[in-house]
Parts: sequence; C-alpha cells; structure tokens
Amino acid sequence: MTLRRAMMGAAWLIFAVLLVPVPGLAQATPQAVFVSAIDDGRPVLDLEANEFRVREEGESREVLLVNRAEVPVQVAILVDDSYGVTSNLGHLRRGLEELIDALPDAQMSTVIAFGDQLRTLIDFTQDKDELRRVVGEFAQFSETSWYLPNALAETAADMWDRGAVRPIIVLVTSEGAAATTARVRRFRQGDAVVSPRGGQGMAYDRVLEILRDTKVAVHALVVRGAGMASLADGFGGDPGTRGLSQDTAGDRDRASLLEELPRVTGGGREELGATSALAEMLDRIGDEISNQYFVVYARPAVLVPPEEIEVSVTRRGVNVRSTPAHPVLLQPPQ
Repeated sequence: MTLRRAMMGAAWLIFAVLLVPVPGLAQATPQAVFVSAIDDGRPVLDLEANEFRVREEGESREVLLVNRAEVPVQVAILVDDSYGVTSNLGHLRRGLEELIDALPDAQMSTVIAFGDQLRTLIDFTQDKDELRRVVGEFAQFSETSWYLPNALAETAADMWDRGAVRPIIVLVTSEGAAATTARVRRFRQGDAVVSPRGGQGMAYDRVLEILRDTKVAVHALVVRGAGMASLADGFGGDPGTRGLSQDTAGDRDRASLLEELPRVTGGGREELGATSALAEMLDRIGDEISNQYFVVYARPAVLVPPEEIEVSVTRRGVNVRSTPAHPVLLQPPQ
C-alpha cells in the first residue's frame, strides 16, 4: 500500500462520518486533531466525547465527534548515528525494536539515520521483520549530528510530498551536536560555527515552520551528557577551547529547536540520563501512537486560520497533546 492510497482511503472514511447532519455546521467548517491523552506515561483509553475541550486563540469550539484514531499512520524513525546515541548499541537496538513492536500493525514505517548526513536505511514498509532486521544492524556512522535540523525538515517535507495523512517522526538524538569523540574538530569562521564537513544547519525557526505546515508530530528522545562533552581533549587541552561546544550558535539553536518541538508539533519530548532508558521510552511512544483519539470540532468562518489550538480534557491527572490533522481528511474524495 502506498502512502497516497492510504490517504485516499482515510479521506473516504472520515468524510463518510462527517455526512451525519450537525446543527449549525453550515456556518462553520469541520476541523480535526489527533490527540494523545497520557496519565503516568501511558495512554488513557476510556475518555468520552464530553470530556474534551477545544479552544482556538482562546475561543471555545464545539466538539462534534471523538473516536479512537484509525487513520493510517506513517512513522519515520529518525536516529542519530553519532557517538552521543550509539555509545551503547545494545541499548539503542533494543529500544528501536521495542518501538517497532509497539507500533500499529499494517502501517507504514521507515528508518532513517542522520549525523553528518541523511541516510535512509529502509524505505516505508509494512514489513516489521525487515524493520527489525535493519535496526538490529544499526551502527555508528557519523562523528557529529550537525544535520539534525535539516534531517527533520527534509523528512517532514518528504512525508508531505508522499501524501502522508498522519505523519509522525520519532527522533532519537543527543543534546549536543559536536564533541562526541576526540577525533572531532570544529572551527570558527567569523561568527559562524561549521561542521567538520563544512555544512551549516537550517535555521531552527524555519525547521519549526516546516514541521507546523506539514502537520508532523515529532516525538523526541534526547540523551543527555554524551553529546556535550568538552572539546578540550580534542584540542590537546587548550584552555581557549574549553566550553566551546556549549557556547556556539549551533548548539543554542539546536537546544531551542528541541525545546520547541512539543509546542509546535504536538509530540512528546523526554530527556534521558542514559541509553539504558531508551527501550522503555520508545515502547511508550509506540503505545501512544497506537492509542490516539481523532477529535473533530467546528470552526466558525474566519479569514485568518488560528495559530494556537489548545485541546484539553476535564479528567484530572490526564495530560493532553494534539496535532492538527491533514486537511484532506475533511474533504470529499475526488
């Protein structure tokens, strides 16, 4: 099944549901969001429609329909292949296998590695055995993970071009792009910091704009410590280089990008103190993806679409994240 065929099938499904008459809908347009409801790290599966609240720019919207999300999901597993994440390959491989096991069956997934460049290890497939084989062979390839901003933007744009209707990126990376081994060398050119291969990353605000426009939810796991090692060892202990890795525009932009991902995309973000926690956290992400809600609500006629959409539930202790749905899901198939 191609991503475009999945898109059209999902469009028929959702539009058929929306053919049910809704009072007052003639003066409004239906909108939809995919919603994760989480309590103590796991999905809440028994929420009723009357427990959901939707606000746009602070204005309440009428909730029309709440169902378990059965729209086909497309998952890009985007993994940092530099030392910061691959320092313990056993932990990483087991974690990726847990994620694949937890994802919905018969859905489309791909595994992409990035570091100094972007590499597709396996294209979109429904074959979980092949996905497990690929992640079981995952290995270190890059010295840095400078390509992170571009990797996110290019993956999101590719999924949009392919017609993904429920695109999700699961990102595994470290908190710093440079100084992962003593072999890494970085240098300044004026005020710019460049990678050993000479490339500079896309501006983080532009990456966030692309992610918002392509409606991709990004779930990020960030391994602390390993990616932010001092560069002093790599430069023979020169005091003038100490602290460089934490005081560059590149690392500041990277930190800002990772911090903003949940707010902009509706995905989750977790910081891990060690790679040993990857298996549990990736299993949780797969469980969340498999157990989302599809919430349809009415938006009054407006000239400018709202930038802020807030979804909440009335049940105490439940945390909610949401990502706007692809517009094709609410349009009649051609």
